[in-house]
Amino acid sequence: MHSVESWQGLAFELLCLMHIPQIRQALSIGGVATEVSAWFDKADRQKETKGSQIDLIIERADRIIHLCEMKFSQGEYRITADYEKKLRDRMELFREKTHSKKSLVHTFVTTFGVANGAHSGIVHSEVLLEDLFKE
Repeated sequence: MHSVESWQGLAFELLCLMHIPQIRQALSIGGVATEVSAWFDKADRQKETKGSQIDLIIERADRIIHLCEMKFSQGEYRITADYEKKLRDRMELFREKTHSKKSLVHTFVTTFGVANGAHSGIVHSEVLLEDLFKE
């Protein structure tokens, strides 16, 4: 069963990466100059640090950087306490490694949105699957 879930997640990420203009439009930043990239930090066994990656980064000319999470789920995506901590830690690592002084925000691209809950406040903006297919 895990192989199907892995495939669904990878297929959804690929779909998202093929629809960057629609993601920008859904975020209402279609008219703002942006650079799109990914980010990866290797694990360091000597320093006992884990590797980390962000699949989609949208860096805006107005000094805001969207750290995008792409999550496939059968319903609304629920953020747990552990996942919120992981997001906060990764954001801090990104800031430390890139020396960025820009505002960093978490953006979720999901099939059906992020469920409202104790840990959903970390989400700055959302893009839904249906947004990827709007003109």
